[in-house]
Amino acid sequence: MSASEGSSQPQIRVFPDPESLARHAARTLAQEIRDAVSSRGECVAALPGGSTPQETLELLAREEGVDWARTVILSGDERLVGLSDPQSNERMLRSALVDRIAGDRPLVLSWEIEPGLGPETISQRFEARLLGVVPYVDGRPQLDILALGMGADGHTASLFPGRAYPKEAVVLATQHPDGRHRLSLGPLVLCWARRTHFLVDGEAKAASLAEVVRGSYDPVAWPAQVIARNSPGCEIWCDSAAASQLTEVAG
Repeated sequence: MSASEGSSQPQIRVFPDPESLARHAARTLAQEIRDAVSSRGECVAALPGGSTPQETLELLAREEGVDWARTVILSGDERLVGLSDPQSNERMLRSALVDRIAGDRPLVLSWEIEPGLGPETISQRFEARLLGVVPYVDGRPQLDILALGMGADGHTASLFPGRAYPKEAVVLATQHPDGRHRLSLGPLVLCWARRTHFLVDGEAKAASLAEVVRGSYDPVAWPAQVIARNSPGCEIWCDSAAASQLTEVAG
């Protein structure tokens, strides 16, 4: 580990409840999409699955003045299930956001889970599609926007505790602790986005959030540290319950 690894300090924004967090997130993400389209002519955004971000995505669909036709969206990770499965992150992304947008809709960069294909094959195919749409900055693929959730165990995307992940990985085939296969953006992409945000709510995540932000740097134990502590300009948006074990935070 280099001397500077894990040395970045994310900015903390605390909101009184999950609803106000979701409203802030939707407004901010909408403005960041507008900014990217204005400056680059398009926007590539990785958005989270899971229960916490759902309200944010539903509110984002109602934001006005977003040029969705020039926007590419993708799930930052995916389960090895088809679109018809309720556990599919892409299914949630489509139902909460894409299907609710009036007018032109964004291009969804699908993980394209196909029966009979193994996780390594799917991850390689997705990586090729991803690198075809994401701009390169200083030789590295750079998302315009990365929004992530965090689990109570400190995992994010599908990077789980208990193992180290290669820093140069663009896309990874990973495994949940329950043994089921997952697919995830890798550290090279997750640590290099123009704008990075975590959405975290609930008291159940308070201890983990404190470790991720203030604890000793141990990304094997706390995978969310890989992004939160190595992404300059990373912001963590959390409600007061999730922030209850943090100190010296900015409201």
